[in-house]
Amino acid sequence: MQRKKNIFAENSPGMEKYKYIIVDDDHPAHLVFTHYFNEYPDYECVGKFYNPIEALDFLQEHKVDLIMLDIEMQEMTGFQFLEALEKKVFVAFITAFPKKYAEDSHKYYFDKDLVIFCNKSQLNYFFPKIIARFEKMAQEKEILEKINGLCNNDVHTFPKPINGKSVFLSDILYIEIIGHYCVLKMKNNKENITRMSMGELTDCLPEQIFLQISRSKIINILHTTAFTDTTVCIAGYYFNVSRTNRKKVIQVLREFREGFKELKELRS
Repeated sequence: MQRKKNIFAENSPGMEKYKYIIVDDDHPAHLVFTHYFNEYPDYECVGKFYNPIEALDFLQEHKVDLIMLDIEMQEMTGFQFLEALEKKVFVAFITAFPKKYAEDSHKYYFDKDLVIFCNKSQLNYFFPKIIARFEKMAQEKEILEKINGLCNNDVHTFPKPINGKSVFLSDILYIEIIGHYCVLKMKNNKENITRMSMGELTDCLPEQIFLQISRSKIINILHTTAFTDTTVCIAGYYFNVSRTNRKKVIQVLREFREGFKELKELRS
């Protein structure tokens, strides 16, 4: 199965291989998993463990994307292993009784969305499904990380308190410069006014979120509802994009829109 191209990785010189480990106290299981993974060149085995405690120690120091995990082991069960694991990793349980163990798993505390149960006797049928589900989640994770990179930053409030109160950046729809003052249009339709120049704003606001579209306006791209090559709509307010800023504005908004679009397609 070829990995679907991700729009956020178009300029990457090469995709890293997915890293997986095998945790099973049965040696033939290791051989079977290795045999199936040989058909997938995008995957690299970085560890094979017969003792789950040793695997947990390894995972503390190393990044792993996928774990092929046994349930019944001498040192601990696969469920206990996941409870002890301090990372979110996709896990495939291979067992002769997938339905039974899937029901039993609700007694334990770990992220069920990252787990798939497969029948050991039908691994030839289930293995491609494991890969397909994992890669779908991995692609979704890449997109979410990119989107979160745009949304999250070290600055969460406006650089100056207004009327003695902090203003959260996420609550700002857009900012307009009028003379020596800036007007902050908020989600609740209120306006906050403070003395600040465009230069001061662009220096202190996170550029991942706040985008200058003209000489007097800065928008919060998280609240963009529509845009064309010349116009941006922010929560029902329409603004023209100046020629000077047009290329950058459209590029950023398209990337942001495509990220959500691809995320929606993956989840459909």
